[in-house]
Amino acid sequence: MAFSTTRLAEILTAVKNLGSITAASQHLFVSQPYISRTIKEAEQQLGIQLIDRTTKPTRLTYAGAQYLAGLQKIQQQLSDLDQTMHELAQSKSGHLSIALSESMATQVLPELVRQFLQEYPQYHLDIHEMPSLAAEKAVTDNQSDIYIGPKSAHHSAFFYRIMRDQSFSVLVPAAYPFSLPQITHPQQLASLLHQPFIGCDLQMVLGEITRHFMADHHLFLQPALTLNSLSTIQQLVESGAGWTILPTPTAIASTARAIHLDPKLLTYQLIMAHRSSKENTPEMMAFLQVAQHVFNIDPATQVKHRDD
Repeated sequence: MAFSTTRLAEILTAVKNLGSITAASQHLFVSQPYISRTIKEAEQQLGIQLIDRTTKPTRLTYAGAQYLAGLQKIQQQLSDLDQTMHELAQSKSGHLSIALSESMATQVLPELVRQFLQEYPQYHLDIHEMPSLAAEKAVTDNQSDIYIGPKSAHHSAFFYRIMRDQSFSVLVPAAYPFSLPQITHPQQLASLLHQPFIGCDLQMVLGEITRHFMADHHLFLQPALTLNSLSTIQQLVESGAGWTILPTPTAIASTARAIHLDPKLLTYQLIMAHRSSKENTPEMMAFLQVAQHVFNIDPATQVKHRDD
């Protein structure tokens, strides 16, 4: 457009508030012909009348009022954007994108995010919940900064740190005649194979891990259903729908039992990872430091691994 939208917004605002082009020109210290010409050019390019010249005082048309409101909104957004860029340039604020599954978000984020926002209120977090294999891909494709979740055998181009080792349990309805204190040998699960198995979806790293465990020990079964929410799977077991293998829950209803799997049989590493070609930003380092505190990790002994 030949006219300046910023200047046009000033002119329309003055006409709206003062009721005439003459008063608007005096207020803006410009000539009346300049204001008339600017409005006329805008009307010609937009193909619609912006002011009603037949009324006294002069008023904006409905279209003019809508156009002015839109220009003011755009100007406010530009002003906010300029402020954000200024804060970023001055290292007063930042942005961090985290990809993880809904189940991981439920398990690890509450305390982690609470402490992070308390210590770094100037930073903005984008949390993207998706199946964990998709979350890994989001990070390797540079769509997110950090992946939090189980370590997959298939991811690549990652730098990662192990946050903790996670044990597994066999979850069974309390009504099942299966009451071992602990699973120390895979064949102890054989008696469950005729019962409905509720599996974790293969789009989840945990689904990969548990399915490989079963196959490696020749415990072949077809899941009755699969889901990508660990909490929903647990609730189904508690309702008596079937049994499953999940990371050991912190609590379970009295209608079900969690039987611990020997860590020598099955475990996973919870990792925090970023793309190996991406440099750590101040926001990423700040989040890592908070995570180390929450997980009681000594930064001096925590090893950064490369997986590519």
